Amino acid sequence: MIPTDSVQWKLLVDKHDISYLVSIFEAYDHLAVVRTLDQSRGLVELMVAPDFLDDTRRLVQALKQEIPIQEFPVETGPGRDED
Repeated sequence: MIPTDSVQWKLLVDKHDISYLVSIFEAYDHLAVVRTLDQSRGLVELMVAPDFLDDTRRLVQALKQEIPIQEFPVETGPGRDED
């Protein structure tokens, strides 16, 4: 069984912006963990505690004013998408 204590949210950014994205999320302790899925494409995944999903969405919207970000639907568990 896959644990559902976090939600996964994939984002596509310029590969040169991955380190910036990671540093921003590291500055916001416990908001989300950034995992690079494909560095050459700029595909990253945010692992977010459900209680922090709204705050994470707001931060991503703010970051979109600075860097191009393509969002994919939030994955909340097996076979369930939120968004």
